[in-house]
Formats: sequence, C-alpha cells, structure tokens
Amino acid sequence: MQDIAVASEFAVPAASLDAYPVALVQVDDEGCIRRANAAWTELMEASGMAVGMATYVHPEDRLIWRAMLDRLRGEAGICIRERIRFVHPRGQLRWLELACRRHGNAFFISAFDSTAQKRHETSIEARLRSAIGLLNGVPGLIYRGRNNPSWSMEFVSDGCEELTGYPAAWFVDNRDHSYSQLIVPEDVDYVWREVQEALAHRRPFELSYRIRTANGDLRKVWERGMGIYSASREVLGIEGAIFAVR
Repeated sequence: MQDIAVASEFAVPAASLDAYPVALVQVDDEGCIRRANAAWTELMEASGMAVGMATYVHPEDRLIWRAMLDRLRGEAGICIRERIRFVHPRGQLRWLELACRRHGNAFFISAFDSTAQKRHETSIEARLRSAIGLLNGVPGLIYRGRNNPSWSMEFVSDGCEELTGYPAAWFVDNRDHSYSQLIVPEDVDYVWREVQEALAHRRPFELSYRIRTANGDLRKVWERGMGIYSASREVLGIEGAIFAVR
C-alpha cells in the first residue's frame, strides 16, 4: 500500500506544483533532485533533474544537510526545519529556510528565501555587538533588569566587576545571586521606595546608597535609571547606570 501511495504522489502532474508560490523540491534517497516546481527554478535558476541537492548547498553547510537527511531516514514521520546557505549558480550566497519530510524513499522539501531577513539580522547583531562593546567600556555598571525586590538583571556591562567585584555572570538571570544582595540592609527600603515612586510618576530616578563589594568593602554608589513601559503603560523593567562615588 505504501508503494502505491508513493507512486500516486509521483504521478501528480508537475504543472500542478507550479501554482505554489514557494519552492518545492522532491529529492530521492541518494539526495538527487527528481522533481522541482517553477518557484525553485526561478529561485535558483536551475531546472536540471538528477542533480545532487548538495551541489547547491554551501560547502560549510553540507554536513548540516547530510545530518538532516540521515535523521529523516531514522525517524519516521517527522518534519525538520533548517536554515541553510545555498550558492546560486551565478555565485550569489542565499539563505534558504527548508522544511523537509520523508515519505517512502523520497524527501519532500519546501524552500523559502530568507536572505534579506538574514542580512537584516546580521546587521542588527553587528550594531548590537558595537553597542555592547561601547557599554562595556564605560567605567561603571550599565544594566537592564526587572522591577522586583531582587533587582534581577537581564543585562549587565563588564564594568560591574570593577564596581562590585563580581563578574556579569554573577548577576544575569541567576536565581542564587541578585544585585539586591549587595545593597546594605539599611538602604534596601530606601532604594525600593524611591524607584517605585519614580516609576509611578513615569520619571527617571536618581539614588545614592551603599553596597558591599565581593571583598567586603563598603562602597557608596550613585545610580540613575528609568522605567521601560508597554504601550498600556505597564512597567516592563528598568534600565540605568550605577557609578562609584569617589
């Protein structure tokens, strides 16, 4: 019965697949293209059949491609999604989002060109790295965190170690450690009260208080921060900077 079902799928006229706006490719068990629709031909300017799909895959991503096929051979019924680099016949690099499922002795693949999206993501990542590098060069603790009594941190600049004696990993998303542990007990209520009042009035806050560093020293710090709000004015978190008072 399975052979009949597979044969039935192979019998579908190729022209019916050309109506789909997404590239569709059928690959045999050896990895060779047996059928492809017009969208694939337009995407890669390649209509030749019996060509290995790996021919178009970037050399550095061929291991990913082979691992994907091997996994599909071993796990029946699953669909695998991967973003893989392909090389256009004219030499252009393209990122394709693949969704692949195995049926019978063939692989059925849809491919979406995400090159523009990937370039946009790469550009954002580069700007983010540049911004983080700039923040890490500031001689103080730059942070983004949650508005809770523990002052849980989502981002802390490298300057935190010089200020507190603790590395960034000590603070960020760590249930065992929190910035509030460094604030001397006498100043804890003051810090919480002042921040909450500022957030309630949607204004920045400025604080002077004391912390205990990793080596036990008492250090006075100055902090300036502001709330992060949703469109409905809900407080999503806080961000700011903390410096040592000389």
